[in-house]
Amino acid sequence: MRARFCSLLAVVFVASTGDAAAEKAIWIDTDPSIGPPWREVDDAYALIIAFHSPELRIVGISTTYGNVGVRRATAVARDLRRRFLPKPVEVFAGTGSRRDIAQATVATKALADALRKERLTYIALGPLTNLASFLRLHPALARQIERVVFVGGRSPGRRLALGPNERLHIHDANVVKDPAAVRLVLQSGIPLTLAPVETSSRLLLNADDLRAISRKSTAGEFLARRSQGWLWFWTKFIHEDGGPIFDVLAVLSQLAPELVRMERRFAYVDDAGNLIASRARKTGARRVHFCTAVTADAKRLLLPRLQAPPADP
Repeated sequence: MRARFCSLLAVVFVASTGDAAAEKAIWIDTDPSIGPPWREVDDAYALIIAFHSPELRIVGISTTYGNVGVRRATAVARDLRRRFLPKPVEVFAGTGSRRDIAQATVATKALADALRKERLTYIALGPLTNLASFLRLHPALARQIERVVFVGGRSPGRRLALGPNERLHIHDANVVKDPAAVRLVLQSGIPLTLAPVETSSRLLLNADDLRAISRKSTAGEFLARRSQGWLWFWTKFIHEDGGPIFDVLAVLSQLAPELVRMERRFAYVDDAGNLIASRARKTGARRVHFCTAVTADAKRLLLPRLQAPPADP
């Protein structure tokens, strides 16, 4: 009897510690700017999905320039955190431009403090200046970063032209804003996953999706209301079937990697400052994971996360 009781306790212990171990510790670096009339909305979608995912434990959030200046990005991130994340997660202001690389900020100090306690996955939704600055200031802590997931990179020869007639030509924004930071992160040797626009542009939300999420939660209503101009632009002007939520791919790759197809590639920054991920080996290139597709089940996972109340503290 005692032996069976001890065995039962062991099973309960393993199950509970297994659940804890499955929770991925992440740090999110972001440049959110959601709001009318023309602000990008994808950072906010990525953040709220992360907020609503108990599989992910957000250790900290840092902000950077990109879609807006760092001051505005910090205010938006703190507002989203206050509204939709009941857990005590801090938002730390980072660099204001690529000229600030290697300057200490509240964000670089907070990330160093966090990494001294545990290993983290770093999800970069904006330019890599904050991370490059951290690596310059705290090189010994680089080994504490399990993986960097970066919204950037492209296939060789691939133009970033979106829409049925490829009428919208865009640049690889997070790369071109600071290619030197991208080079530094590549040289660090930290495992790297690229969530490129050529793949994330296939993650679309349409008017029916926005109506559905707006009826289910305050987060969904907030996102839907702030996304009307964005949806009009993509559907009426670009003639897409919906609006792309680019940054969500980076979070999805860590939340449910089985829903994201990836392949090994070799990444490098070319002379024009583009981050290229090639299937062919190239001298000086880094081996990376490159997201090539999302499965049909991805949207069925993401929509409930946008509708759900925040995960329990």
